[in-house]
Amino acid sequence: MAGGAILAVYLRLGSTAELFTWRYSWYRLLLVPVVLEITFYYSDLHNFRISRPALWTVARVAQALALGEVILAVIYYLVPALRLGRGVMLLSYFTTLGLVLVWRGVYGWALRQRLLATRLMIVGSGSLADAILEELTTRADNVYDVVCILDVGYPPDEPPELNLAWAWAGLLKAEVRREVEELVGLVRYHNVDLIVVAMDERRGQMPLEQLLRCKMLGVPVMMGEDFFEAIAGRLLASRIRPGWLVFSPGFSTSTLRRYTKRAMDLAMSVIGLVLASPIMLLSALAIVAEDGLPVLYKQQRVGQNENVFVLYKFRSMRKDAEADTGPTWAREDDPRVTRVGRVLRKLRIDELPQLVNVLKGEMSFVGPRPERPFFVKRLEQKLPYYRERHNVKPGITGWAQVCYPYGASEAAALEKLNYDLYYIKHSSLSMDVMIIIQTIKIMLFGGGGR
Repeated sequence: MAGGAILAVYLRLGSTAELFTWRYSWYRLLLVPVVLEITFYYSDLHNFRISRPALWTVARVAQALALGEVILAVIYYLVPALRLGRGVMLLSYFTTLGLVLVWRGVYGWALRQRLLATRLMIVGSGSLADAILEELTTRADNVYDVVCILDVGYPPDEPPELNLAWAWAGLLKAEVRREVEELVGLVRYHNVDLIVVAMDERRGQMPLEQLLRCKMLGVPVMMGEDFFEAIAGRLLASRIRPGWLVFSPGFSTSTLRRYTKRAMDLAMSVIGLVLASPIMLLSALAIVAEDGLPVLYKQQRVGQNENVFVLYKFRSMRKDAEADTGPTWAREDDPRVTRVGRVLRKLRIDELPQLVNVLKGEMSFVGPRPERPFFVKRLEQKLPYYRERHNVKPGITGWAQVCYPYGASEAAALEKLNYDLYYIKHSSLSMDVMIIIQTIKIMLFGGGGR
């Protein structure tokens, strides 16, 4: 993006030499890509996971650049020393637009052609292999080329049409073989860069000798659970074993990390309460005007170490929402939600009182969402490792909230658990900051919870 500004300066002045003689020159150049990176991020242009039509890309890039130009104009008005000039800014819009579209076109073409893709062999078939292959085929930014599937674990006399591995192979244009003794030869023939072992049952079926030979030949071997975690940003709670959790890296913390996280929570909750106080006052008045008191909805939730605490939210449902049904999950277009509540939920304003919970130390700013005791008891009985969520403080926002659309079912709870376990395993200050930035994006442009 800085290249677009440099090219604009060259077209406007005939040389870039003058640019580097101005005072604060490097600040001028640095400011342009910084602002444009922000507008591109909030315009969802950094997300290559979903394939977009070319017209959508052109329109969205033009829109993000226009927004960036407006922000830069405001900054230049406030700080004239950073100004590049109107002519340069006008030219930079078109030069940056052209360069970005060309780059995105080349990058998209390279992804589709699998240029420089890692040549991948899947050893095994079943639920774990299916989850990996589904994740790879549904991503437009997939950088792996599945060249061979070694269908280990199924009876040799089973008809191929009953095995999903053959269906995946047809979709991916990969070869499917069942002869374990040919593993080393297949690795050499397909020039495999990475072997992923994704077997549902490994005892007595793992081709250890052949895998060891491949390892000695310099071909990395990776467990399917680790590979899925790396490409999907979540764990598979229904697939992982306790032994894997014990020996897998991660799930670690330190005194410094705990103090740093608490300090960030305290600072953000105090600043948030001060800045949000006008919005909170208006929200309270709107709730009273539509449905009377109370303004706050108090509900018991399960926190760290399974301690129960009272969570605060702005009331977004009518007063007797659960009088007839008892505890139930919220549904899409839930009729119990008031008109004001629908707006508060969409903008996440109903969550603002939880800043008090953060201030009291019952919650963190980032962490798994706390659930009600009624649902916790039920989910702990049905979902593996659900109890592990309570090893960390619950949060106002979290990895599951920014990655997974709202769901009100046990299946959705399992998917969110997969993301929560990933967060607990990889929790860090940088990850918390990334989640907060993504949450702000959701608040501004929609998505997420009801």
